[in-house]
Amino acid sequence: MANEIAAAVVDAWDEIERWYEAQGAAHLILPPASGEQIAALEATLGVELPGAVSASLRRHNGSTDGGWPTGTLLSCDGILQEVSVWRDLLSSGDFDDLKDFVADGEALKVGWWQIGWVSLDADGGGNGAVLDLSPGSGGRIGQVIDMDHEAGPSGPIASDFVGYLTGVAARLDDFSVIDGQYVEEQ
Repeated sequence: MANEIAAAVVDAWDEIERWYEAQGAAHLILPPASGEQIAALEATLGVELPGAVSASLRRHNGSTDGGWPTGTLLSCDGILQEVSVWRDLLSSGDFDDLKDFVADGEALKVGWWQIGWVSLDADGGGNGAVLDLSPGSGGRIGQVIDMDHEAGPSGPIASDFVGYLTGVAARLDDFSVIDGQYVEEQ
């Protein structure tokens, strides 16, 4: 199973890298994270990342700011920074009036943010894809959800990280990179 997951991550990244190369934008995706960086991220967050996420970080430690179709694919440091902001807001009580927020269905736990959520990408405005390591009763550990700072969490948008990554790869033909910025094709 682990070999299948690793192969799926490699296949998705191969496709993504080909697209970036064809766009002349390979510089927008960053070099690999080290094992030490990934271990430090897990230790600091108090989570064990799914193998697919670790494999992806070992391939590319995120993207430059704005270097991903949805904004920025977060590096180990970016994940830590983004999750820290959300956790600080949660622990300071900023979400107390939203503690009973319920997304459609039972895939997500009640509330605006969960300690077991790990940001994957970010648009710079408080929105992005999030790895759910603490799902609701109808969800699955490792599902990927959408977090919108105004509308709240929703999803899942992918059953797991491999689904998220292959979904991004499948949508790349809808985009072009012009002057280092993503432009959605019409």
